Amino acid sequence: MRVAIYIRYSSENQSAKSIDDQIRVCKNYILDHGMAIDEKHIYVDEAISGSVINRPGLQTLEKAIENNEVDAVAVDDLSRLSRSNHQMLTLGLKFNYHQVKIISVSYGIITDEDNSKLSIHIRGLINELYLDDLRKKTMRGLEGQKIRGFSTGENVYGYFTNPIGKLKLNKKGQAKYEGMVHKINSDEANIVKRIYKEFIKGKSISKIVKDLNSDNVPTKKGYSEGWNTSTVSRILKNEKYTGLWIWRKWKNIRDPMTGKTKKVPRAKEERLSSFKENLVIIDKEIWIEAQKRWREIELTWPVRKKTKNNNSKQKSYVYANPSHQLSV
Repeated sequence: MRVAIYIRYSSENQSAKSIDDQIRVCKNYILDHGMAIDEKHIYVDEAISGSVINRPGLQTLEKAIENNEVDAVAVDDLSRLSRSNHQMLTLGLKFNYHQVKIISVSYGIITDEDNSKLSIHIRGLINELYLDDLRKKTMRGLEGQKIRGFSTGENVYGYFTNPIGKLKLNKKGQAKYEGMVHKINSDEANIVKRIYKEFIKGKSISKIVKDLNSDNVPTKKGYSEGWNTSTVSRILKNEKYTGLWIWRKWKNIRDPMTGKTKKVPRAKEERLSSFKENLVIIDKEIWIEAQKRWREIELTWPVRKKTKNNNSKQKSYVYANPSHQLSV
């Protein structure tokens, strides 16, 4: 029997040493049971979550299975293949279609044995609940940092983060400060003010972009392409410049069929808002004028002629496309 080995470790709670450990236990199992393994059929995904389906190592393994190069796949435990119960069951069906069985070394589960289906369902549910619990604990920790006034990773043009508190070792042995707080970057703040000023005076976004690039104004991350309409539009729609910081405004949901994620707004009661006077770059009057200009752009945008079986007019580009995608 030709057995492949699939290995994965997640950056959240494991180290690269886990790779060697997983290979060792899988090889020992294969040799103890008189099976054969080819080194070229050891597939690895490093620092990738088990909830992600599009993994390079896993995709290469699937191709080998489709090409009838292996008869079985050995994993340390089923969570290495996936922490999503839906994905785990889908992979099981796909492997079974190609007559390839899955061997979970740690739990002694082999997919072609009696009662294996129940065991896979139970382990898959446990693995998925683990992910749910991890998300809750992570969110709880981030919420605590927010309540204490610290940054949770927001990278906003016009600001920088500064560490405060004592430098301590965390559970992973990494040196971390108590927290990070945002402060105004005066150079970037002046560019933000310039963008708002020019916008409310009637300059088009495309013209603003052109002038910023002509003046060689650096972007937040130093993109070689320079400024673009999406970046400027985001700045003109970002309430953080008025001092209003809303955290947990969006959440990602995953398509159970494709594994792709999309952003959807959270309920208002789930959001955490705070006003930070020390981070005000744009005063309320200028903000109101900028939003008024957005509405003017929307009203002057051309509409589509009525089409057959459609009596509705096309809404403006600004309305139909979120501000982060706006191109004027």
